[in-house]
Amino acid sequence: RLAWRIMESLTGYVTGDDWDLSDEGFHVASIKTSYPHHEGVWSWGEAFYDANIIFLIRNPRWAIPSYQTMRHELAYSTSWDQSYSRRPNTYTERPDILEWIRWRDINFENQISKWGWMIDFYMNNGRRSISDDGKEHIDTHCKPEHEIINSCFPKAVISYERLNSNNLLIGEAEAQRLADAMIDGREVEMPIADKEDWRCAFDTTIEKRATEAQWDGTGRDIAGPPSDQKNFTWLQLHVIKSELERLMIDYTNVTLGWDVDPVANQLVLNLADYLAEIDYEISITPL
Repeated sequence: RLAWRIMESLTGYVTGDDWDLSDEGFHVASIKTSYPHHEGVWSWGEAFYDANIIFLIRNPRWAIPSYQTMRHELAYSTSWDQSYSRRPNTYTERPDILEWIRWRDINFENQISKWGWMIDFYMNNGRRSISDDGKEHIDTHCKPEHEIINSCFPKAVISYERLNSNNLLIGEAEAQRLADAMIDGREVEMPIADKEDWRCAFDTTIEKRATEAQWDGTGRDIAGPPSDQKNFTWLQLHVIKSELERLMIDYTNVTLGWDVDPVANQLVLNLADYLAEIDYEISITPL
């Protein structure tokens, strides 16, 4: 939600969402989606053909617990109507730790697999899978001949951790990278504030946390246990570590040219930060 708010501040237009739970429709300047995750849907057809894709990444150590918190707030809904009715509950509370542990131990392997798969999907321009004979299966929306979107490859990988940094200068720098990616190479002009106003737009967005309810996830800090109490087991942390290492190897592959790809470089920089955090947590987590 933080990135969503920053984009709204930069453009002066609301951000829509793939399920239209925000009631903003699809005639918007930007749209938030979890596609191709099962919680996302490609609902806007060809309306964003010239769009720049910006891939927001977060350490799975925190992304997975945050996802479970949202599922809790939505009462584990299974329909649009249920989710819509629970909108007032979003970004308001965390579940108790026992609920987290039960959910975690049932869903962990599937969630860490999907986390990595989402990265592979966008970094490979919509690749859903590779068959045993090496053939790539590309998502129908991302195939050039269907003319639904110009490209499913991201213009930038943006770090949630940097946007949300306690160091305002780090957040401002990442927000500037976000703004640059929004307008980079576009044939259709993107409405956006003058560059000299980007810093002000970011600072104003951050300040609104203190005055507007459900502005972002910080409202959860006053209801439910602290986020750092939603832990993983030692073995689960090692699974996360293995997935991070796999991705780092894949996206530094010299033969495939990833070592000189600027988006892959951004990705690997973030993965390295996550790996260092996971290594430290492993060192203090009992077997």
